[in-house]
Amino acid sequence: MGVSTMWAVALPISLTGIPIAYVLNKTGAMEQQFFVLVAGVVCLALVAIIPAAMMIIRGEKNDPFFYVLSIFTFSSVMDLVIALENDGFISSFMTFYLLEGEPYLVTAHGTMILYWDGIAHLLMYVLMVAGHSKRQGWYREVGLYWAGSIAHSMVVFLPGNIAGKYGMKWSILLNVPYLIIPFWAGYRFLKSGVKPQKSVSKPLSVALWKRPQDVFFVLYLLAATALAAFRGMTVLGCNAEMSQIYKNQYDPYLKDDSTYPMMQMLIYLFYFIPYYVAAACGLWGGENHTWMTDWALIHAGAAAQGQFSYIGGAIHASTDPNYRLPSDPSVRLSFFLINGALFLVPQLMALRFVWGKTFTHELPPAEPILSQRKKKAFKKHM
Repeated sequence: MGVSTMWAVALPISLTGIPIAYVLNKTGAMEQQFFVLVAGVVCLALVAIIPAAMMIIRGEKNDPFFYVLSIFTFSSVMDLVIALENDGFISSFMTFYLLEGEPYLVTAHGTMILYWDGIAHLLMYVLMVAGHSKRQGWYREVGLYWAGSIAHSMVVFLPGNIAGKYGMKWSILLNVPYLIIPFWAGYRFLKSGVKPQKSVSKPLSVALWKRPQDVFFVLYLLAATALAAFRGMTVLGCNAEMSQIYKNQYDPYLKDDSTYPMMQMLIYLFYFIPYYVAAACGLWGGENHTWMTDWALIHAGAAAQGQFSYIGGAIHASTDPNYRLPSDPSVRLSFFLINGALFLVPQLMALRFVWGKTFTHELPPAEPILSQRKKKAFKKHM
């Protein structure tokens, strides 16, 4: 049974979560946190074990990641159901989970990450399965993008849950696999990169100003660094007049008591800035190292997930009106220009590294000394 066949088993199993959730919602036992946790653990265990067991019984060996792919497929389906229920499109499916499981999912940020997981991540799983089945290189590239996206989602979501107004409940433990597995999978994707050939690499002397697309990206990275530092200091309580004006008039969502916007800005401050600096230095030198492509994909996934959640949260109806994006056209324009750029440019930069021209060329491997001697001897006989 190949990966595509396993997916054909895992996807229907994941879809069974919808009727199961409907039945559990009608069960009185789900009014207690402990039973919600038990139900979640049992469901996750079953959707992981059944497809994996089928592969083991048939003696099929495959990428270990695909043994747990059904867990993420299941969560994507259920997250989309919860998001639709939050926005009133459906009802009576996950009410018990929102009350006694993870009530912080009813927030604007929670709803947006559910939509992203239920649509974007599910699409990534389909692409990874298709790429792996056809032995296409973009399986790894999509995997790196997904790892950046879901890891970023969790490092903002979990601290926000703990620090936010809803506090911790037992069901937060259900997020542990979604925190550990993406980092493990991301590490494996990074390690599985194409090994460079044994050849001498000589950088081309192409000045930065002769590469207009890279000039744009360097300027963006410098501006993004300054913005990340400014917004990070703002959420940490900077009393400078400019910070207060920005927080109160242009981006009041930073003050949301769910604390997710604050966590988002801290991730930009402490994690994105080092990447911005490293990428700008790499582009400045004109070297297209493997790490630049890999981390551009990881960063693009993280930026897309983060900005989708942040922009959506700022305009979502469930956000307190005091923290929602103001209706002033000039304020809205500046908000969407800034946050839209933080979403779009990382995607363009990832495409530049994946599909763009390199700025290194490889010289052919040096011939062995023995071969050179044979050629000289042959010329003498001629």
